[in-house]
Amino acid sequence: MRIDRRELFRQFGSAAAVSAFLPSFTEAAAAPVDSSTHFVRLDRNENAYGPGEKAKAAFREALAEANRYPDAEVEKLRTAIAVSHGVKAENITLGCGSTELLRMVADACLAPGKNLVMASPAFDSIARAAKLVGAEVRSTELTHEYAHDLAAMVARTDSATGILYICNPNNPTGTLTPKPAMEAYLPKVPAWASVLIDEAYHDYVAPTGAYVSWAARAAADPRLIVTRTFSKVYGLAGLRVGYAISSEETAKRLAERRLPGGINAVAARVALAALSDTAHVKKMIMLNTNDRQEFFNQANARMLRCLDSETNFVLLRTFSSGKETAEALRAKGVLAKADYPGFEKHIRVSLGMPEDMRAFWSAWDSSMPHHPM
Repeated sequence: MRIDRRELFRQFGSAAAVSAFLPSFTEAAAAPVDSSTHFVRLDRNENAYGPGEKAKAAFREALAEANRYPDAEVEKLRTAIAVSHGVKAENITLGCGSTELLRMVADACLAPGKNLVMASPAFDSIARAAKLVGAEVRSTELTHEYAHDLAAMVARTDSATGILYICNPNNPTGTLTPKPAMEAYLPKVPAWASVLIDEAYHDYVAPTGAYVSWAARAAADPRLIVTRTFSKVYGLAGLRVGYAISSEETAKRLAERRLPGGINAVAARVALAALSDTAHVKKMIMLNTNDRQEFFNQANARMLRCLDSETNFVLLRTFSSGKETAEALRAKGVLAKADYPGFEKHIRVSLGMPEDMRAFWSAWDSSMPHHPM
């Protein structure tokens, strides 16, 4: 049963809420985790439920042709992705996960003397790629609503700006940069700068007028590049498949920097099957929505604070430093991420299977102080 987090205390009060929700985790997860042989992995934003049956079947079939180079399979995947977005295959660039695509964009748009403008904290792979090519990284803080401060980002651009990077929904906060702000400020970005929008968690966003994908627009706008991945809702993080949508001219520039054969034949065939399995995607979205709400319920029952998330992870406020909290949880066999700029007293917790979350809350209850913040 899903219970709205904002109604929890109003209906029951804190004491009743704790008694209603804590037993389902603390009693069921009394057995300790053997951290010497197993970790509960809640630190990588993976889809704990994994791929669907169509993808699994495609994997088994693809192994029989693992001796073949992947050219045909890759082109089939590229075409299918284009059809799903209503664009041409020439607008699609494939990569070894969206991480490789971020590197390709950095290689194409940055150089010594150029700069990247991005929010902090955000997914920092693009920052590492920028530094590797000798570019400057200019960071801006998030707004009070934990959105990208696009006004501040535009203000930091100059004639040397090569990329404005927007992670939406944002990692590690799980929050949105609203559609009105995007539509108001993107036209103000100088024509010579590329706008890179990372939509890795797009599928998890509930339908709302506050959010819009820019994927379809990217094909017609030479300034826009949108990246997506099969690592999240499709559950294929281990196979490393991502793609970018851009104008044909930009796609050609990116393809020149792509690792030849970077998408293997098995991964391409599995991703193609996953793309067609809309029923599994809908199931994953539903499960994630319910699991996220249950996380909020458990946090509220313990009088903990966390940011409202539109993703498959939650940024949770801790009693001490997030880094120390993550270390304490690790000692209990549970992995979480910490040490984010501006959020030093937080940990990022990926949503796992129900048994994973029981282990998380059991480790939390046995490690953390039992009093409200």
